[in-house]
Amino acid sequence: MDEPSGAPVRHLAALAAGIIAVSAVVWAPAGIVGDLVMLVVAVAALLFALEACRHPGPLRWTAFAGALLGGLVTIAAAGIFLVALARTLS
Repeated sequence: MDEPSGAPVRHLAALAAGIIAVSAVVWAPAGIVGDLVMLVVAVAALLFALEACRHPGPLRWTAFAGALLGGLVTIAAAGIFLVALARTLS
């Protein structure tokens, strides 16, 4: 018997990771540590979602949506972190 691949669960988890990355922007603490937390969560969500996109399945679009959210948050979090780091070092 063939066992289920678990791809739909992985795809939904990738979407959840993207949503968690967006929520980390809202609930991260203020300061450079919070900015670093936002960046780490966003990069982890992006990498997880990109890995989930490689697996075929009926819910693959949710993994693409999670990757899109993770990518957008990564770009924003990287910019915010670089500005905070520049202000700290200057």
